[in-house]
Amino acid sequence: MNLKNFIKDVPNFPQEGILFRDITPLLRDKEAFKYVCEKLSQFAMSVGATVIVGPESRGFIFGCPVATNLNLGFVPIRKPG
Repeated sequence: MNLKNFIKDVPNFPQEGILFRDITPLLRDKEAFKYVCEKLSQFAMSVGATVIVGPESRGFIFGCPVATNLNLGFVPIRKPG
């Protein structure tokens, strides 16, 4: 699956010079979202993860299903400031 088809570039958002990557099309597509969560789960399992840590806010979105898939705990991490 080509995940680039589900990620939209939004230039100059939220300010000039920033390229924002919009993942809402990926979240909207159940097969793409499932695929990403499965791939992340496979990676976490391959490195012997004992807990899943997700930085806000995208880490919250993907970290929780990965933790659930692997029957592990989830720790949300806030960005500084």
